[in-house]
Amino acid sequence: MNKKQQIEQCRKILYGYNVNETITKEEDIGYLLSIFENHTEWELKKGVGIQSISIMKNVYNKCFQLNRIDGSSTDISFMHCISSLSKDDIVRKACRNAISHLIIEFIKERVEYGVSVCPITNEIITRENINIDHYDMDFNSMYRLWVAQYDSKYLYSQVNTTEDNCVQTYFVNESIKAEFIGFHNKHCKLRAVTQKANASILKTKRKE
Repeated sequence: MNKKQQIEQCRKILYGYNVNETITKEEDIGYLLSIFENHTEWELKKGVGIQSISIMKNVYNKCFQLNRIDGSSTDISFMHCISSLSKDDIVRKACRNAISHLIIEFIKERVEYGVSVCPITNEIITRENINIDHYDMDFNSMYRLWVAQYDSKYLYSQVNTTEDNCVQTYFVNESIKAEFIGFHNKHCKLRAVTQKANASILKTKRKE
């Protein structure tokens, strides 16, 4: 398989199971392990050994979770395994983590599952189909504008190093984190949309 086919297969498995469900098909487990072994920090990720693989959901998306035989667990990115993350990708992840609490607060205060309606597709928003969209400026455009103010090596040096059971990438420098949050709030607004809207309609508009 080429990289595109590997990504498609991982996504097929990811979305073939529900959140908190353990992957049971032997062919899926075997395939995922063959992909995960390419992670740059696989020894740290697998720890004392993998007991099972399940599906979890972070603030933004569904992802894979490795459950170790000692009872500990950690997330793992199949995209990182197939195409190792660049330093810019890692800083971007730290930025997304910096505003994760804003996403959670927005959902609690502004979204009523089964009642709220997607402004793009007019679909009812549920726990399963919700995505949080950035506008007037999308997240990536806002990120590029912010990061241009800094030396890229400096920003990367302000991100935490990977540790066992650490499932997040975040800024260790609180002033950088606060500065980014302020920049984000100045340039972006949030709204709840469906996965369909985010993956197709809005994605197409961002490319225009």
